[in-house]
Amino acid sequence: MIGPRCIILPIAAAIAIAVPSVAGAAQGQFWGGPVAGGSNNAGMEFLLKKKNHKPHKLVKFNWHNVPVESCFDSFDGKGFNLLVNGKGKFHGSFDVPQSNHKATVHGKFKHHNKKAVGTLELKGSFAGGCGNADSGPLPWTAKKGG
Repeated sequence: MIGPRCIILPIAAAIAIAVPSVAGAAQGQFWGGPVAGGSNNAGMEFLLKKKNHKPHKLVKFNWHNVPVESCFDSFDGKGFNLLVNGKGKFHGSFDVPQSNHKATVHGKFKHHNKKAVGTLELKGSFAGGCGNADSGPLPWTAKKGG
């Protein structure tokens, strides 16, 4: 006869393994990579939510150390959300909170959704004395796990 401990232990182990993966799926997969070649550690990151195993939404899109003329900008607040269309493309323009500049993001998923590429453009006034500045469209790439 099989005792209760022999049945409960495998069930408890299965639940312990499943719970972190369910929690991770609810938050999204972390993606990140360099902006403008990654000079001065310039980069970006986001969480990717999927629907039916396809990219559905970028959540908390952020950037750090991005060059804007002779200044640099970072945004690591709540981030911006971008919906992904059926062709794997996304875009949006956002007023950066508590600043007087704007961010424009364009991108798409490539290589069977294993890589994302796009541009980030920042316009406005930035700390360090860059008033009425424009970064121009800066290329970025991102992969799962950053």
